[in-house]
Amino acid sequence: MPESKKLDEPEIEEALQSLGFTKNDSKVLLTLCKYKILSPADIAKHSGVDRARVYDSLNRLIEKGFIQKEPVKRGANYQVIPIERIFKVIREEYKAKIDDTLALEKIISDLEVTKDESEPRVWAINSRSKIRKKIKELINSAENRIFFIITPDLLMQELGGYDWVLKEIWNKKFSSDIDIVVALKYDDTLKEEIKKLLKLSITIHSIEGDNVIPFGLLITDNQFLLSTLDSVVEAPEYTSGLWLENGTPKQLVGYEHLFRYFITSQCKLIKLTPRKAPAQN
Repeated sequence: MPESKKLDEPEIEEALQSLGFTKNDSKVLLTLCKYKILSPADIAKHSGVDRARVYDSLNRLIEKGFIQKEPVKRGANYQVIPIERIFKVIREEYKAKIDDTLALEKIISDLEVTKDESEPRVWAINSRSKIRKKIKELINSAENRIFFIITPDLLMQELGGYDWVLKEIWNKKFSSDIDIVVALKYDDTLKEEIKKLLKLSITIHSIEGDNVIPFGLLITDNQFLLSTLDSVVEAPEYTSGLWLENGTPKQLVGYEHLFRYFITSQCKLIKLTPRKAPAQN
């Protein structure tokens, strides 16, 4: 599909269907791409999909991770994630259709009603896999800073531990001059990994005491992810939390104070110790 070709909305919907979307899902997604954030009633109005069917489409699109629901009990609105992230997922699944997805990404981006910046929003986030996926996204997108209280489940090999989270941090610092400060529960299994991070001038604090950490906190440039302790039956689990998108300094300042309080009152700074020279006879 040549990039210069102009498509009307029915043709765009057909193209989305060729990539695996149902007819209703394509209408709902396209409507949210145009208006960014809508109620189910407005989605039905603008898309022409029956309201009862709109909820089915919303649930499927949420499951795919393409849209998000406001964390309120009643009257929640729905918002599409950035279009480029949707099509990155599609391209990974449909390697043979890369040319089509690139063209559609450009076409749908041009349909946005407004180009204003997204307003700051707080989203509920649940499940271990979604929290870890969001952690990776925030680390990879950070440009100026990463402040990170790392929960124990992210460092336990039984729960898919430091193989990925410390490697993500190392890769980020190695490829940029970003300011990184982390706090974690230290043990000897992490010794070599911690040395690698310290050699890159990453600031690391060891969480002291035997108490279970009640929360995890990741702060990047204008976002934060707060995860909370849900279960300690066999191992600490942090499977729910809040994510702030496009936050303002006022929205972030309280969490910055929480981070600084935690590392100064509950932690001890880890430093590289110089190797002692052999004694002279």
